[in-house]
Amino acid sequence: MSDSHINVGPIACRLSQLTVFTNDANPPFSETVLQSHQPFSLKVIVEFSGPGAIALMPLAPAIQVEFYTKPLSPETGTILGSIQVNTRPDVLIYEPTINLGTPLSIGLRPKTIYRIGAVLRVGALDWPSLITGYTEEVTVEIYARVERSK
Repeated sequence: MSDSHINVGPIACRLSQLTVFTNDANPPFSETVLQSHQPFSLKVIVEFSGPGAIALMPLAPAIQVEFYTKPLSPETGTILGSIQVNTRPDVLIYEPTINLGTPLSIGLRPKTIYRIGAVLRVGALDWPSLITGYTEEVTVEIYARVERSK
Protein backbone atom coordinates (compact mmCIF):
# COMPACT_ATOMS: atom_id res chain seq x y z
CA MET A 1 0.00 0.00 0.00
CA SER A 2 1.39 3.39 -0.92
CA ASP A 3 0.54 6.63 0.78
CA SER A 4 1.22 10.11 -0.45
CA HIS A 5 2.68 12.35 2.24
CA ILE A 6 2.79 16.04 1.40
CA ASN A 7 4.41 18.70 3.58
CA VAL A 8 3.87 22.38 2.83
CA GLY A 9 5.64 24.40 5.51
CA PRO A 10 3.95 23.61 8.82
CA ILE A 11 1.08 21.76 7.08
CA ALA A 12 1.24 18.00 6.54
CA CYS A 13 -1.30 16.19 4.39
CA ARG A 14 -1.64 12.43 3.96
CA LEU A 15 -3.57 10.80 1.13
CA SER A 16 -4.06 7.12 1.93
CA GLN A 17 -6.31 4.07 2.18
CA LEU A 18 -7.67 4.12 -1.35
CA THR A 19 -10.33 1.42 -1.22
CA VAL A 20 -12.84 -0.07 -3.60
CA PHE A 21 -16.12 -1.52 -2.35
CA THR A 22 -19.60 -2.60 -3.40
CA ASN A 23 -22.91 -2.75 -1.55
CA ASP A 24 -22.87 -6.55 -1.66
CA ALA A 25 -22.91 -7.84 1.93
CA ASN A 26 -21.59 -11.27 0.87
CA PRO A 27 -19.45 -10.77 -2.22
CA PRO A 28 -18.48 -13.98 -4.01
CA PHE A 29 -14.91 -12.72 -4.49
CA SER A 30 -12.51 -10.34 -2.76
CA GLU A 31 -13.14 -6.60 -2.98
CA THR A 32 -10.50 -6.36 -5.70
CA VAL A 33 -12.55 -8.49 -8.12
CA LEU A 34 -15.40 -6.40 -9.48
CA GLN A 35 -18.32 -8.06 -11.22
CA SER A 36 -18.98 -6.34 -14.53
CA HIS A 37 -22.69 -5.84 -13.76
CA GLN A 38 -22.35 -4.47 -10.21
CA PRO A 39 -21.92 -0.78 -9.26
CA PHE A 40 -18.95 0.04 -7.06
CA SER A 41 -17.52 2.93 -5.03
CA LEU A 42 -14.09 4.36 -4.31
CA LYS A 43 -12.95 6.06 -1.12
CA VAL A 44 -9.75 7.68 0.06
CA ILE A 45 -8.64 9.25 3.36
CA VAL A 46 -7.27 12.81 3.36
CA GLU A 47 -5.69 13.75 6.68
CA PHE A 48 -4.20 17.11 7.62
CA SER A 49 -1.81 17.61 10.53
CA GLY A 50 0.78 20.00 11.82
CA PRO A 51 0.40 23.45 13.37
CA GLY A 52 -0.41 25.06 10.03
CA ALA A 53 -3.35 22.72 9.38
CA ILE A 54 -5.29 24.20 12.28
CA ALA A 55 -4.82 27.63 10.71
CA LEU A 56 -5.64 26.41 7.18
CA MET A 57 -8.98 24.72 7.88
CA PRO A 58 -10.87 27.93 8.83
CA LEU A 59 -9.99 29.26 5.35
CA ALA A 60 -12.18 26.43 3.98
CA PRO A 61 -9.99 25.24 1.12
CA ALA A 62 -11.71 22.80 -1.21
CA ILE A 63 -10.47 19.22 -1.36
CA GLN A 64 -10.83 17.73 -4.82
CA VAL A 65 -10.04 14.09 -5.50
CA GLU A 66 -10.08 12.72 -9.04
CA PHE A 67 -10.18 8.96 -9.40
CA TYR A 68 -8.77 7.26 -12.48
CA THR A 69 -7.87 3.84 -13.79
CA LYS A 70 -5.06 2.48 -15.94
CA PRO A 71 -5.29 -0.97 -17.48
CA LEU A 72 -2.19 -3.07 -16.98
CA SER A 73 -1.88 -3.33 -20.76
CA PRO A 74 -1.00 -0.96 -23.63
CA GLU A 75 -4.51 0.55 -23.58
CA THR A 76 -5.15 4.09 -22.37
CA GLY A 77 -6.61 4.86 -18.95
CA THR A 78 -10.00 6.24 -17.98
CA ILE A 79 -11.00 9.07 -15.65
CA LEU A 80 -13.63 7.60 -13.35
CA GLY A 81 -14.85 10.88 -11.87
CA SER A 82 -14.05 13.42 -9.21
CA ILE A 83 -15.55 14.62 -5.97
CA GLN A 84 -15.16 17.88 -4.10
CA VAL A 85 -15.35 18.22 -0.31
CA ASN A 86 -15.41 21.52 1.53
CA THR A 87 -13.29 21.64 4.66
CA ARG A 88 -14.57 22.70 8.07
CA PRO A 89 -12.57 24.58 10.72
CA ASP A 90 -12.60 21.79 13.31
CA VAL A 91 -12.11 18.76 11.05
CA LEU A 92 -8.71 17.43 9.93
CA ILE A 93 -9.72 14.04 8.45
CA TYR A 94 -11.91 13.65 5.36
CA GLU A 95 -13.16 10.58 3.45
CA PRO A 96 -14.07 11.63 -0.10
CA THR A 97 -16.16 8.83 -1.63
CA ILE A 98 -17.46 8.50 -5.17
CA ASN A 99 -20.23 6.11 -6.22
CA LEU A 100 -19.83 4.75 -9.73
CA GLY A 101 -21.95 2.69 -12.07
CA THR A 102 -21.11 -0.79 -13.22
CA PRO A 103 -17.63 -1.40 -14.65
CA LEU A 104 -19.17 -2.03 -18.10
CA SER A 105 -21.15 1.23 -18.01
CA ILE A 106 -18.01 3.29 -17.43
CA GLY A 107 -15.92 1.58 -20.10
CA LEU A 108 -14.00 -1.03 -18.09
CA ARG A 109 -13.62 -4.40 -19.76
CA PRO A 110 -13.97 -7.93 -18.35
CA LYS A 111 -10.85 -10.07 -18.01
CA THR A 112 -8.77 -6.92 -17.60
CA ILE A 113 -6.70 -5.89 -14.60
CA TYR A 114 -6.66 -2.19 -13.73
CA ARG A 115 -4.65 -0.03 -11.37
CA ILE A 116 -6.86 2.55 -9.68
CA GLY A 117 -5.44 5.84 -8.52
CA ALA A 118 -6.49 9.11 -6.94
CA VAL A 119 -5.16 12.64 -7.48
CA LEU A 120 -5.51 15.14 -4.64
CA ARG A 121 -5.83 18.88 -5.08
CA VAL A 122 -6.38 21.24 -2.13
CA GLY A 123 -7.20 24.90 -2.60
CA ALA A 124 -9.46 27.10 -4.68
CA LEU A 125 -10.57 25.24 -7.80
CA ASP A 126 -9.88 28.20 -10.08
CA TRP A 127 -6.40 28.92 -8.70
CA PRO A 128 -3.11 26.98 -8.41
CA SER A 129 -3.29 24.29 -5.73
CA LEU A 130 -1.93 24.78 -2.23
CA ILE A 131 -1.35 21.03 -1.87
CA THR A 132 -1.24 18.26 -4.48
CA GLY A 133 -0.56 14.55 -4.32
CA TYR A 134 -1.52 11.18 -5.74
CA THR A 135 -1.65 7.53 -4.88
CA GLU A 136 -2.12 4.31 -6.84
CA GLU A 137 -2.87 1.75 -4.16
CA VAL A 138 -5.45 -0.59 -5.63
CA THR A 139 -5.37 -3.12 -8.43
CA VAL A 140 -8.70 -4.65 -9.49
CA GLU A 141 -9.85 -7.27 -11.96
CA ILE A 142 -13.13 -6.97 -13.82
CA TYR A 143 -15.02 -10.26 -13.90
CA ALA A 144 -17.97 -11.14 -16.14
CA ARG A 145 -19.97 -14.07 -14.90
CA VAL A 146 -20.47 -16.66 -17.60
CA GLU A 147 -23.72 -18.58 -17.48
CA ARG A 148 -23.05 -22.28 -17.85
CA SER A 149 -25.44 -24.48 -19.75
CA LYS A 150 -27.03 -27.35 -17.85
